[in-house]
Amino acid sequence: MIINTRPLTLADKTNQLLKGSGIDFLHNPLTKISSISPSDEDLLKLRQLDSYDVIIFTSQSAAKFGASFLKEHIKDNLEIPIMAIGLATQAALNEHDLISDVPSEFNSEGLAMLIEQRKHKTCLIFSGEKEPQLTLHTEAKLDRFSCYKVLDESNVAFDYMTENQEVIFLIYNIQTLEVLIRHTLVDELERLKLIVASARIKEAALIHGIKICVVAESPHDEEMIEAAINLSKG
Repeated sequence: MIINTRPLTLADKTNQLLKGSGIDFLHNPLTKISSISPSDEDLLKLRQLDSYDVIIFTSQSAAKFGASFLKEHIKDNLEIPIMAIGLATQAALNEHDLISDVPSEFNSEGLAMLIEQRKHKTCLIFSGEKEPQLTLHTEAKLDRFSCYKVLDESNVAFDYMTENQEVIFLIYNIQTLEVLIRHTLVDELERLKLIVASARIKEAALIHGIKICVVAESPHDEEMIEAAINLSKG
């Protein structure tokens, strides 16, 4: 059985793909996402868009909750490039008629490489309330527009984890991994089987004693699910 851990606001496509695959699955959100009201300081940044070389959306949630703010303030004659961290984020921006480029690698390192290649010096980043990983990978000036927050789900149950059933979790970020670990007994961590979206998540999982952890070819749903199905056939 595959467990989709994505929050409700991001889970529809994953669930549809899992249903289409014919494999047994459950949707058990470990985190939830909610919008936050931008600060006056952040709104001021939107009124000064022409001072930025590029606008960057660091996640699908950033596009979902932040694109409408950008649309309200961007001028028709303002030719400022937009970057999206991956294809799902790009698709969310397309829904707002915002055209964006994606890096060759769908992660913060990929965004940093694209920033360097295009010689951008000043960036406006749409992200959650936490410091984005991009700050670790570029020396460009990064101003943030925070438009959402990620919270742990309060009601998390693992009744389906039994001695006789193989369970594979789809883990898309570090926070989700941390929730899973907190709700798993220490002596059961070795039993966990994970498909994760990045090497960084795998490193954290190994530190906690999780031995079966596979990094998907990409963080997108199709590759995550394909990796989970392959692991289940083992």
